[in-house]
Amino acid sequence: MNAVRADGQKLILGCAPTGAKFTPENHRFTGDAVLDRICVGSNIPTALEVLLAEAEALYGLGCRYYHYHARNPLTHEQTTDNRIYETVSQALQHRCEGMMISFAASRNGREILERIGQYGEWERSSQCALPLHLGGAHFATLQATAELQIITDLERCFGELNLHLISTSRFLEMIAIHEPSVNLQDARLETYWASDRESHGRTSSAIQFEVYAQAISARRKLNLYHEVEWVLLPYSYAMTRYAIDHPAMELGSSGQLNVTLLFGFSSGMSFPATYEEFKRVVELAKSLEHDLAEPGVKKRKVTITVGAAVPPHLAPTHFRELDVGQQRGRRACALRRLINYAAQPDSGVDIVRTGMEDTPYLVDAYGQVRMTDNVELLSMAIDELRANGADIEYDDKVVFECMATDSVRDNMPKMEPCSALRQDSDDSWVEP
Repeated sequence: MNAVRADGQKLILGCAPTGAKFTPENHRFTGDAVLDRICVGSNIPTALEVLLAEAEALYGLGCRYYHYHARNPLTHEQTTDNRIYETVSQALQHRCEGMMISFAASRNGREILERIGQYGEWERSSQCALPLHLGGAHFATLQATAELQIITDLERCFGELNLHLISTSRFLEMIAIHEPSVNLQDARLETYWASDRESHGRTSSAIQFEVYAQAISARRKLNLYHEVEWVLLPYSYAMTRYAIDHPAMELGSSGQLNVTLLFGFSSGMSFPATYEEFKRVVELAKSLEHDLAEPGVKKRKVTITVGAAVPPHLAPTHFRELDVGQQRGRRACALRRLINYAAQPDSGVDIVRTGMEDTPYLVDAYGQVRMTDNVELLSMAIDELRANGADIEYDDKVVFECMATDSVRDNMPKMEPCSALRQDSDDSWVEP
């Protein structure tokens, strides 16, 4: 899609309603009542009916892409429990038929690491192997943080990487001779999020390679699609390029890849100061439509999702004047600036993502942070898009065609009439 109408850009609305960062265990209390309530995820839905009622409201507003991290409804922490993923997906497919569903990969946290210790590293990504009609997702995030250990291992073998080197045939040569290390190490990622400076567990480059390749293979067998998140440059770009060009992985071999750009997540993925900076990252992601071995041949369609992942304590530093578009000169927060950038006719963006995973807060006209919820965030995005001359794509068929998922929806087996789980009154998930 990404077509420019005479009166402006037309974009798909997305929501990431839960996430992995804002949980009780991930937050160190500051004494700031508002900040503490935001960071423990006070307004993030975890109970099934609350989550689904909100999803229906989001769908009614025009949301057509739903990126979901499963949460334990008792502890409000992230979980790898595929019964929760299955139940939410099946319910969404019944209640919001035109919604594209995306499953996140499980990241850090005590419950995640305990499950990985019990069942192995595949537990982090096993939801990607669920068939769509049995509670899977159109998209599954195959790369975000832990997988970057493959690239840090590559650097130890060949020296420091940069964006230019990763785009050359020399990087292809590195991929060909790289043998991922079997040495176990703490998987760490330096970001603006305190929890991510902690370990994602002990693992190795070889384990991450095996799991990533297995996830790609599972999606291919299911005729479902591939998605990655960029959180740290140049490592995220290097990892996606590596997975595309490595013959044992072949990410995007289905002819499609969705790249989610999470601006503000780290110093390597800092929030852009200008529209031109924003465009350079989008164009870098779009370059993945071509393999390094055949730079002139388009091998896949790359769609672009953008999100603002600026932590609430840094929100005031990003309250700045807009530098482009119909609202140029107006002071706005990071999320509003991101929406302004996506609304530009030449932005290259397909999906604008809001939600409590990325920015579980709003910033008022004076730059002050306050609490919010997913419905208010999406409503704000709609207002901002229209104020910048853009519009929302509501047509389910056009949305699925844009994201190259229409064939999946049209050919998938008939849905089972009943959910595999129900939720008890005490918020536990049990078999019927």
